[in-house]
Amino acid sequence: MSNHPQMPTEQAGTPKADLPALPPAVAVWRRLVLSHSPEIRPALRVGFGLAIPGAALILLGHVDLMVYAVFGSVVGMYGRSPHRMQRLKDQVLAGAMMLCAGVSGIVIAPWGPEGWALLAGGIFWACASSLTADRYGLKPGGSFFPVFAFGALACLPVGQSPSTAGLAAFVLTALFCIVLGQTARFGTATRGFPGHDPVSWPDALRRAACYASVVLLAGALAIGLQLEHLQWVMAGSVVPLAAGNARGRLSRGAHRVAGTVAGLVVLLGIYYLQLPELALGLVIIALMFPTEGYMTRNYGLALSFFTPLIMLMLELADPSVNADVLWERAAGNLLGVLAGILGALLFDRRPR
Repeated sequence: MSNHPQMPTEQAGTPKADLPALPPAVAVWRRLVLSHSPEIRPALRVGFGLAIPGAALILLGHVDLMVYAVFGSVVGMYGRSPHRMQRLKDQVLAGAMMLCAGVSGIVIAPWGPEGWALLAGGIFWACASSLTADRYGLKPGGSFFPVFAFGALACLPVGQSPSTAGLAAFVLTALFCIVLGQTARFGTATRGFPGHDPVSWPDALRRAACYASVVLLAGALAIGLQLEHLQWVMAGSVVPLAAGNARGRLSRGAHRVAGTVAGLVVLLGIYYLQLPELALGLVIIALMFPTEGYMTRNYGLALSFFTPLIMLMLELADPSVNADVLWERAAGNLLGVLAGILGALLFDRRPR
């Protein structure tokens, strides 16, 4: 009887179950997953939207076509809605927008558009994609991806005729991302998803006019200064406009600059490794996962992955690219950002 009260005390001092402590690496990974849980599924979906077509291109020996697959995989970024039908509508609409912009660039690439001709196309797609994103509440908003797809694909050296293989890689990757978007699960969908707030026609038209003015300003400055790589200037100029007010535009522009500089440092590290072409293709695929994972969490950090991604994919498509060309592209991008901030202050003072 005297020993009986000691039994619970003795049992309480022993472990309840044989649960070994997690290794430090596993514990760190679990904390990382929990802290990034809202972004993990979209990042995996967008990443695999490029990884599978990209792996197919690598196996077929067409790493040079990776640039087309990357722009096609951007369609996956527009599928964040937890509502499956809304996600399908968003991606179909975004896919049509991206395909029209990209295909038009692919078609005119043999003519080597530059100067005012290229700028006219950039202005058109900046307006068209701005209207589409605003009227249908697409996220990510703005015109960056369509404008960049048009300009980058239009400036690729393809010879005397459009790249039919590149066109096929672009279209098939976009369609694959739409199908992949319908297999994703986001948990229980809630009503009133905040990502879909269509803008009224007057405001949408005003926004489109602002995009046109900003791209025209940035392009005119680049042409006047006789800068190369006008497509980078146009793409950089529309970045700040995605924010709703002057403070947000300055912040987004600062993120763009910091992310680009950090991305160039990452790119120099990749160059230091002197990887073969096959390995560079795999690096491009790997960089897409953190790009999407941080796109909504930290825009500057996302660009630190996206900048080397786009630099590498364009280098694979154009082997004549050297370090000087890369720095000129980065400089054009930064000029575009500064012109975008200035243009927003001049042409769109009304906060949203």
